[in-house]
Amino acid sequence: MSSPGPSNGFIAASRVLQWLRAYHGQAMPEAVDLDLVREMLPSTPYGQGVREIKPPMAATWSGCEGALVRNPNDSAEWGIFYNPDARPERRRFTVAHELGHFVLHRDRQPSFNCDKASVHLGLGSSAVIEREADDFASNLLMPGDVLRERIASYRSAHPQRDRPAFRGVVRGAVHPFHQVH
Repeated sequence: MSSPGPSNGFIAASRVLQWLRAYHGQAMPEAVDLDLVREMLPSTPYGQGVREIKPPMAATWSGCEGALVRNPNDSAEWGIFYNPDARPERRRFTVAHELGHFVLHRDRQPSFNCDKASVHLGLGSSAVIEREADDFASNLLMPGDVLRERIASYRSAHPQRDRPAFRGVVRGAVHPFHQVH
């Protein structure tokens, strides 16, 4: 695997998708397997110095949408937490978001607690890293090539809607995609 180099959410997610496609070959599943990504990352250039990312667990504290935490007793071990009251789609996005923090930001701090305020109202560098983790998650869960294929397929099936006045094509294609993934 090549060196990660300078990265942003899109580039990092694209690289992880390349690794997944190489792993799966022609049998790449429709939905990205986040457990496989979590297990794979320590053995990639993005996981240098990390032995394990523990399976995601429900957060036991209130106000948490998600968290990425380094084990204070073992710096080679990280854990992901999610809001157990969130819908399954939201939990899935949260896990992908925390994997984004792992790939993009773990060298900056030992933990990330993503509550609603930091996600939606974060200021300065907090807002930037939250957007970068969101960008990673979005691009990992909804690869651009797959999204373009779905939009093209939708437009082929509904040619009467392929006009400037039809503004819902992206929303119509994206919303079901997130439900599946």
